[in-house]
Amino acid sequence: MGQIVTYRINYAKAIEALTWLANEKPGIDIYHIAKVLYYAEKRHINKYARPIIGDTYISMDYGQVPSGVRDLISKNSWLDPDDIKKFSKSVTVKKNPNPNIIPLRKPQLKYFSDTDIACLKEALSECGNLTFKQLKNKSHEEESWIHTERNQPIDYLLMIDKDNPNKKEIIEEIKMTVRYASF
Repeated sequence: MGQIVTYRINYAKAIEALTWLANEKPGIDIYHIAKVLYYAEKRHINKYARPIIGDTYISMDYGQVPSGVRDLISKNSWLDPDDIKKFSKSVTVKKNPNPNIIPLRKPQLKYFSDTDIACLKEALSECGNLTFKQLKNKSHEEESWIHTERNQPIDYLLMIDKDNPNKKEIIEEIKMTVRYASF
């Protein structure tokens, strides 16, 4: 496999995205969180040639999983303790019956551009009320899932729609800016 395009997650922005989701859809489970974030990132890449939080998405059996967000939710010990502390003051994870997040505060919207919020809202509207099976089927139709080996990072270029009239320009922009990207 050649060089793939990935970004470095902005944990502060990821925490705010989780806080935003927990406020917008109380009781949202972690599977829906993963899919809403994936589709928001995909939508933003297709429109603006940049992701929102820049997480590394992994192709897993049930679809695309944002690895940094997954690490936050599971509070992996190797994460920066300050990020875990910020996460723990922002949302709480309830594990029964299905793992979901509950907001502890309102999100700090200063972390987001208007286009970030618009894409998050569109993805939540698109995915928020789908069943687990519907989300799984939807994510398994994605080129990024089909063309990435399981348990491997997804190339952001695979998130660009085949029929996007600006695909060539988006790819050029991403390749020029990815190493300098900061979210």
